[in-house]
Amino acid sequence: MGGYMGWLWGGGRDKSRPTTGSTGETGLEPVAAKTSSAAARTGPTPKEALAELIAGNEAFLRGENNLGHIKADDLDELQGGQNPIATIVGCADSRTPPTILFNQGFGRLFSIRVAGNTVDRRGLASIVYAVKHLNCPLVVVMGHTGCGAVAAAEAIVDGKVPLDPSLEEMIVPIIPAVLDARRSGAADMAVRAVEENARRVADKLKVADASLADAIDAGRLKVVAAVKRMDTGRVVFLDLPSASTDNGAGHA
Repeated sequence: MGGYMGWLWGGGRDKSRPTTGSTGETGLEPVAAKTSSAAARTGPTPKEALAELIAGNEAFLRGENNLGHIKADDLDELQGGQNPIATIVGCADSRTPPTILFNQGFGRLFSIRVAGNTVDRRGLASIVYAVKHLNCPLVVVMGHTGCGAVAAAEAIVDGKVPLDPSLEEMIVPIIPAVLDARRSGAADMAVRAVEENARRVADKLKVADASLADAIDAGRLKVVAAVKRMDTGRVVFLDLPSASTDNGAGHA
């Protein structure tokens, strides 16, 4: 397993390394810091951004899709930069497009998608860039029921198939979530594994980089886990106080 994966998933931030997002680690210059500072003062808070996503998903479920009104001219006002309201760490599954599920148009969502919604070093650098230089107030790690990557990890844990070396970097990070689900005794182990995978990734991100941890401590950033129900399209945000959402937060 690659060194970057062991670093990110093996116990949090490596203080001996440069902070991800510095030019020495990622090559990312803070080009958006100045241009987006004004927008940062007027942009949504983490709580407001989360409420916008919840409202967008509810509108999608009601069939009130605003995306049909989006046109190429909408890009004109975004030529100077972007200030997305949320970063979505999602699965690459073609049935889980964040812009549609949350009813959002251009410039609204900064999406990072890979099978199994896990994060490697480049994914982490992208998240740090969105938070540190685009002033993004919310990171949502969104899994989904019926996830093939999670199912593959379950099959390996259950001894049904051997680990395919070509899929190792996708599957290995998910195995701890599957083991957590097995220990939980949940009625639906597959759904629980998807939930635990999203939770684990969200929890790791909170301490994976100093800039993310600092933003959380300062109240500028919230990192949450969610699961999209494949049968309904509803996005269920996990482990939120009941007052934070009325979308069925809790188990998917």
